[in-house]
Amino acid sequence: MLWLQDTNGDQTAISGAFEIAITETQGSFDQLSFKFVVDPTDAEDPNYVAATMILPRTIVVEPITGKKFRILQPQPESLGDKLLYTITCTSIAYDLHDMYIETKLENTQSLTACLDLITNGTSFKYHTTGSFANYSFSEGFGGDFSDTLLSNLASDFGFEYYFNNYDIYIQSTIGKSGAFLFVENANATKFVRQEDYSVITTYIKGYGKQNDDGSYATTADYTSPLASNWGKIWASPYSSDSITAQATLLAYLKSQIHDYPDVQYTMSYTDFINNVQGFKNDTTPGNYGWLRNRFEIDVSVRVQSRTLYPQQQDSGQAGSITFGNKIFDPNYFFNQLKNGYQENYKLGQSLKSGQLTLEQYYQQLEENYQSQSVTITNLNQRVNELASSGIFIDISSNNEDTSVEWFTKVASYGAKYLMVKLTQSTDYVNQVATAQIENGSTAGLSLIGCYHYFMGNGVAEGQAFLAQLQAKGIQKTAIVALDIEDSSINPILENATLTKSELNAQIAAFYKVLTDAGYINTCDYASISSFGLWFDSSAKLKWISDWDISSKPAGADAWQFTNDWNNLGVDASYAYNQIFI
Repeated sequence: MLWLQDTNGDQTAISGAFEIAITETQGSFDQLSFKFVVDPTDAEDPNYVAATMILPRTIVVEPITGKKFRILQPQPESLGDKLLYTITCTSIAYDLHDMYIETKLENTQSLTACLDLITNGTSFKYHTTGSFANYSFSEGFGGDFSDTLLSNLASDFGFEYYFNNYDIYIQSTIGKSGAFLFVENANATKFVRQEDYSVITTYIKGYGKQNDDGSYATTADYTSPLASNWGKIWASPYSSDSITAQATLLAYLKSQIHDYPDVQYTMSYTDFINNVQGFKNDTTPGNYGWLRNRFEIDVSVRVQSRTLYPQQQDSGQAGSITFGNKIFDPNYFFNQLKNGYQENYKLGQSLKSGQLTLEQYYQQLEENYQSQSVTITNLNQRVNELASSGIFIDISSNNEDTSVEWFTKVASYGAKYLMVKLTQSTDYVNQVATAQIENGSTAGLSLIGCYHYFMGNGVAEGQAFLAQLQAKGIQKTAIVALDIEDSSINPILENATLTKSELNAQIAAFYKVLTDAGYINTCDYASISSFGLWFDSSAKLKWISDWDISSKPAGADAWQFTNDWNNLGVDASYAYNQIFI
């Protein structure tokens, strides 16, 4: 059973809810999903009232865990003469995002002062364990949503946190050691290990505080010792408006390098409660413990996320746990390289015996590589699609084909949404924007927003963009994005016309024109390397462009992953934030 409470305070129960699943993830909001059936024409149906309370801001309470959630996405579908509701919810802790902090704290501040700022006037209470040194904010603390500011504090002060409804618990490191032991084929089923090599970086460059003349108080670069094995692989450049000492910058650069593969273990469990060898298993995300596989090999891991079925433990619903980011000894991978070499050597010796010609062997390798490459690419694409809320395309007058037929072809490949360029600078208007919006809609693509290509003149360009938004009747709930990529406003160049702080000010002025007019869903669009280096993102949303990576960039509300989707010559992006749909 689940309980609902709407915004009027009225409460009712959902009878017969099933597939009730809670997913808890380290550093993220809990998620709840469930289903129920109702006859919407029968006022005597036990779920008739509950169905009428599936509304925005309705709270769902799961009584076994006591966790509270907000309904995000209800999906009713016909089931004979009844409706089947599939409901997705997020933790009530996401209410922290309701508050935008306009004021700023300046200079050096305590963690307590910062937490007071972001929780004042809300239902949230915070609880800290341990002590944290004060932090100096070069540009102040504030000017963002409370949940984003909390995440920033975790990075600045060096802590981890988790929510229990409206309570925020803060510690230097969350979790207990030795909290569980799972033994394959004893109290757990199959272990699966997944290694990700795409995350490896071995080189990074950094910039300290920028002086008034555009120079930097200090610069540094760092190369990992493992570059001799993996090669030189760049990480995104780092910049800080508070660092003035090279030693401090260098130390931070070292912490940003990710010179090892990510390794995750996933476990489907059969018995969550059955404890072995004296361990009382506690798999709360953040806890550390042990996995022992059927080869009697122990691996120390940390719980990254888990999916529970709190009301259906005896119904065959297994659930799963992901143990994340195990860092292996680099020698493990070097030994793998050595073993690979030895196996290749043995194969080479066998080739000499006439089993294959060298040309045949190379041909087989090429065929296998191409086949595996295609398979891996397809799998990555499918994973990214499932992780997102859908794909949208962004178009301008450069996309010359504005026909319904072209948009229909785009939609047939899976695109759902449309983002259209309206203006550039103060004197350019996309003359085919209306046709693109109308024909895209005819083909089934929903307009989610419009964007402006920025040339650095905040107020004037904001007014030009606003005029076109209003002229075309773009709703105020639409996303209004600013394309920040023109080289003429790059503050890093020697002959730059704007400093980083000046660019920040012009971007803020642009958005103020829009927000004053009621367009509040502001969005920064830029390449992944420009965020933080060119400007400090202050918009509500981040739309990050990177065509050379295989998974979502950190912090992205949307990710533009290609500029030639399905060979159609069109930019395509995955949407993650619900505002994009």
